[in-house]
Amino acid sequence: MNGQESMAGAFRVFLSAVTSEFGTARDAVANDLQARRLELRVQRSFRQEPGADTLLRLLHDYIRECDAVVCVIGARSGACPPPDAAGEFAHLLPPGITEASYTQWEFFFARAHQRRLSLYIAAAGYRPDRDAPSGDDFPELQKAFVKYIEKEGLHYAPFSNRDALRAEVLKEPWPEERRAKPILLPYPSLGSLFKGREGFLRRLRESLTRDKGNTTAIVSKALYGMGGIGKTRAAVEYAWAHREDYTALQFAQADTPEELRRNLASLAGPLRLAETEEAEEEVRLNAVLSWLAANPGWLLILDNVDAPAALAEADRLMGRLAGGHVILTSRLDRFARQVEPLELDVLAPAAAAAFLLEATDARRRKEADDDAAAGELADELGRLALALEQAAATIDKLRCSFRGYLEIWRSNREKVVGWAQPGITGYHHAVAATWQTSVDQLSDAGRHLLERLAFLAPDPVPMFLLDLAVPGTATEDQHDALADLTAVSLAILDPEGERFAVHRLVQDVTRRSLNAEASGQRLAEALGWINAAFVGDSQDVRTWARLDPLGPHAQNVTQWADREGIGQPTALLMNKLGRLLYTKSLYAQAEAFMRRALAISEASLGPDHPTVAIRLNGLAILLKDTNRPVEAEPLYRRALAIDEGSFGPDHPTVARDLNNLAALLHATDRFAEAEPLMRRAIEISEGCFEPHRIIAHRLNNLAVLLRDTNRPTDAEPLFRRALAIYEASFGPDDPRVATVLGNLSGLLMATNRLAEAEPLMRRHLEIFMEFERKTGHPHRHRSQGLASYYRLLAQMGKSEGEINTAIASLAREDGPRDPH
Repeated sequence: MNGQESMAGAFRVFLSAVTSEFGTARDAVANDLQARRLELRVQRSFRQEPGADTLLRLLHDYIRECDAVVCVIGARSGACPPPDAAGEFAHLLPPGITEASYTQWEFFFARAHQRRLSLYIAAAGYRPDRDAPSGDDFPELQKAFVKYIEKEGLHYAPFSNRDALRAEVLKEPWPEERRAKPILLPYPSLGSLFKGREGFLRRLRESLTRDKGNTTAIVSKALYGMGGIGKTRAAVEYAWAHREDYTALQFAQADTPEELRRNLASLAGPLRLAETEEAEEEVRLNAVLSWLAANPGWLLILDNVDAPAALAEADRLMGRLAGGHVILTSRLDRFARQVEPLELDVLAPAAAAAFLLEATDARRRKEADDDAAAGELADELGRLALALEQAAATIDKLRCSFRGYLEIWRSNREKVVGWAQPGITGYHHAVAATWQTSVDQLSDAGRHLLERLAFLAPDPVPMFLLDLAVPGTATEDQHDALADLTAVSLAILDPEGERFAVHRLVQDVTRRSLNAEASGQRLAEALGWINAAFVGDSQDVRTWARLDPLGPHAQNVTQWADREGIGQPTALLMNKLGRLLYTKSLYAQAEAFMRRALAISEASLGPDHPTVAIRLNGLAILLKDTNRPVEAEPLYRRALAIDEGSFGPDHPTVARDLNNLAALLHATDRFAEAEPLMRRAIEISEGCFEPHRIIAHRLNNLAVLLRDTNRPTDAEPLFRRALAIYEASFGPDDPRVATVLGNLSGLLMATNRLAEAEPLMRRHLEIFMEFERKTGHPHRHRSQGLASYYRLLAQMGKSEGEINTAIASLAREDGPRDPH
C-alpha cells in the first residue's frame, strides 16, 4: 500500500509525459526516482478527486509548490483542457502562445513559477507505446511547442529509447533522501466527519498505555465486530490522532498467513531498510522485525485478521516483537491471552445522524425535517460505518434529500432480499441495499469496472492498471469509470493517488449480485486484464515495482478462474506468478502455482503438448534449486521427450531442454552424462542459427563444466568466446558480461595467472557497481564478487590497507572502464 505520508521536507518531482507515447518510459523513470526516495507525481495522480477543482488547477497548484518538473516530450500533444479551465491561467502563457495541451501547460506552469525544469525530447525514430493517440491530439500544436523550446534556447537532452531516457534522467544531481517518520496508513483522517467513536478511542488509548513503565513489552489489542462496522477506520483514526506519540505508524493486511508475512516484509520499503531489494521474503521480514525490535515506540495495525490461521500466525510473529503497540482488526471474538479484545458496536443514533448531516451538507437538497430524516435513514442503514459513508456519497452525487434517498434505498432493499440474507452473507442487509443504491448511479463503464474488481484481491490496485485496456471489451475510459466509483465511495484512493481500493464487503456484495452469465463474463475479463498487465522479466528487480502490486490480484483472480474451470489464460498467469515467487525465493508458494499451472495445461491441452513441456521445465528448475534433483530429473526428461516428438531432434527448443537437463546432471556430479548433452545443445543452436546470446550462454555452461573437471585449457577459449559474443550482443557493461568475466577470472586465479585475473575481476565488479548506480538496486552477485576480489588481492600479496583502498575505489568510479 502506498499510503506513506507526504512530509514537508520531501523533494517533490512532477513527471510530465503523454501516456500513449511514453507510458512505459514514464513509469520506468518514476520507479527510478522513487527508488531515490523522491516524492513523485504524474498527471494521473490528480485525475480522481471527486468534487475537487479542475484538473488544470490541481496540476497548477502542485507544480507551483513542487521542487522540480521533468518533461518528456515527443510528437504527441495529448488532450487540451476546456477553454473555461484554461482561461484562468492565460496570463501564465508567454507572448504568442494562446493554446496549450495539458502536458504543455505543465511546462509553462514550471516556467512561470521558476521551478527546476528538465527537458527530454524523443528522437524522430522513437517508437511510441501505442500506434495511435488514445484521445484528442494536436500534432501542429505540438510542433509549435517544440519550436518554442528551441527558439528560447532551452537546454534539453535527446533520447532514442526508454533506457536512454532513464540514463539521462539519472545523470541529474538529485538530492539525497530526507529522513522522515515512517508512516504507512491506507487513507487520511476523516477529521470532523469521524463521529461517535471518541469514547472508544479513549478506551483504546488507555488500554494501550496502561503499563507505561514497561518499555520492552508489546501491547496488543483486537478491535472486533461485524463486517462494515468501521474497525479499520477506527484503528486508522487512532493512529492519526496519536501520530506524535509514535516513532512509526505501520499498516499491513492480514487475511491469510501468507498475506500477513508478505505485507510485513513489504514494510522494508517504507522503513527504508537496506534489505528492501533482497529477493527472499524471509530476509525482508526478519529485517522489519529487527527494526521494530531496535526502534521502540511504534504502532502496527494488522487489518482483517479474520481467519484462525491468520490469527495464529499473527500471534507467532508478535512473539518476536517488543517495545510497541499492535492493533488487530477482526471479525473473530476469541484471541490469545495476551491480546485484549475491544468490541466495536454500530454508531450511536445521534452520531450516525450527525455524520449524514455534515457529510452531505454542501450538496444535499435541504428539507425542513432533515434532522429527523437523517436519524431515520441512519437507523435503516443499521448505523454501519460503511453503509453510512456510501449513502452520504450517493446523496452528494444525486443532490437529493434524505427522504428522496430513502425512497430509492427502500426500493433497492426489495431487489437484494433474495441474495443478501445476513445468515448467508455474514453482514447486515443494509450493506447490500446501500450498495445497490450506489451502483444504480454508476455509468456502464463504472459498473463494469466494479464487477471486474470484485474478482481481484482486496489489496490496493495500482493506478497504472487503468491505463491498460481490458482485452476483448469495448473501449471504456477506466479512469472515468474509477471516478464514478470514488464519487459514491465504492472505491477509495490512497493519499498518494497511485493506488485505490475496494472494500472486501463491496467486492462480496458485487459478486453475489451477478447472475451466472454476467459473473463468468466479468471474471474472464478480469483474468485477461491482469494477465495482460503482468508482464516483465521477474528476474530483473526493476520489474518488481510493477509486478509486486499485481501479485495479490493475480493470485485471487486465478483462484476464482480455476474454481470456474477456465483453463486459459489461468495456467499462463499462474505460471508467471509462480516464476515471480520463485525469483523471490518463496519456493513453497511458487511450487503450488507451478504445479497447478501444469495440471491445468495437461488437462486442457493434453499431456504431450509443447506448452506442457514449458511448464515441466519451469517446475523442474524450481525442484533442482530446492535440492530435489531426483524429483526434477524425470520432469526434464519428459519435457525433452515431448519437444523431440513435437519439433524433431534438432529444434532450438530441444537444445533448451538438453541444456537444462545437462545443468542438473552437472549439479549432481554426473559430468560424463552432462557433457555430451551440452555439446549437442550447442551444436543444435549453431546449426539452426539461434541468436548468439543463447549460444554464448551454453558455451559458458560447458566451459564451467570443463573447468570443474580440471580441463582449464579447454574451458578458457569457450569462456573467451562467450565473453566476446555477450559484449557484441549487449555491450561491454551488461551484467551478463560481468558473469562471464567472473567465471573467466576465477579460472585464471585457479591456474595462478593472478595478474591476468585482476583486471577482469575488477571490471566484473565495476559493471555490478554501475548497475546499482543506474537502477538503485544492488546486483544479486555483487557481494559474492567482492569476496572473490578480496581473495584475489590477498593472493597477490596486497596488504589489508591496499585491499580496502582498491575495493573502496570501485564505489567512486564513474562507470566501467573501456575493456579495449
